[in-house]
Amino acid sequence: AAESAGSAGAGGGGATSSSAPDVLGSGAEGEAALLKQIRKDLPRTRLRSGSRCPAELVDTSAFQGLMERVLFVWAVRQPASGYVQGLNDVLLPLIVVGLVDESGRAIEELEAGLLNSISEERLAEIEADCYWCLTKILSEIFDHYTHGQPGIQRMVQRLKEIIRRIDAPLAMHLEAQGIDILHTAFRWITCLMVRELPMACCVRLWDTLIAESAHSAGQQRGTLGADCSSAGFEALLVYFCACFTAYFSQRLQEMDFEAITFFMQEMPTDAFDDKQVELLLGEAYVLKCLFQQAPRHLECGSVEVG
Repeated sequence: AAESAGSAGAGGGGATSSSAPDVLGSGAEGEAALLKQIRKDLPRTRLRSGSRCPAELVDTSAFQGLMERVLFVWAVRQPASGYVQGLNDVLLPLIVVGLVDESGRAIEELEAGLLNSISEERLAEIEADCYWCLTKILSEIFDHYTHGQPGIQRMVQRLKEIIRRIDAPLAMHLEAQGIDILHTAFRWITCLMVRELPMACCVRLWDTLIAESAHSAGQQRGTLGADCSSAGFEALLVYFCACFTAYFSQRLQEMDFEAITFFMQEMPTDAFDDKQVELLLGEAYVLKCLFQQAPRHLECGSVEVG
């Protein structure tokens, strides 16, 4: 297991069980169990078909090995969380962006054999960069991956309130059909929308979430009592999820329980491009500005978006 840490360990320090602290406490045996869990999840890592990036890229041994090392070292260094299912998806955009930067190609031009053309030294640098980027992002939403996942519970409750405020007919229809958005939103929030959007759209979304977090951190630096939650990957993302749901409002209101369940498990976003994502981000930002500092406004009335 220590051998598998590879160059990510050299750069610094994965994701699926809330019982990971106990597992890791058993030394080499625990690390072997952790590595087994990561290896079980990696083959499930998939690019959406609308990503226009070859799925075979993720299936290559070099790509899987890179993911394995980063996730393993991160999990070992974060015993309060350990490895949680979904962190393999969170790591995916970081590696894709690293390969785009290294190759100078667009996301849709990446090829399955690309990693074979990159030197071991450069791959080690990409791996270390991905590790540190993953560590930074997860440090802002760490309670999303600890026992009980309180951060995700908090965001889902917030999401329900926002949908009720901006699209009351949709909220009432979902409630009438017995739909609990927790089951769908849990994956959206855990995987930071990686499974829901084509990769280029996901990168566009993340770019804004990172910028929003950085901007907020700059404003709050040195401010006593500042809110420590992520301005991007928590605050703005939950409004994006609300606008994302409302985007399909008309279609959802025409469906029954079974149809809604299947629809929300595989949202039809393969044809999405930057225009749709930017539209939703714009709406999300407006709502965040309206409600974030005045949460009581979520308690009544409705607001039109779009």
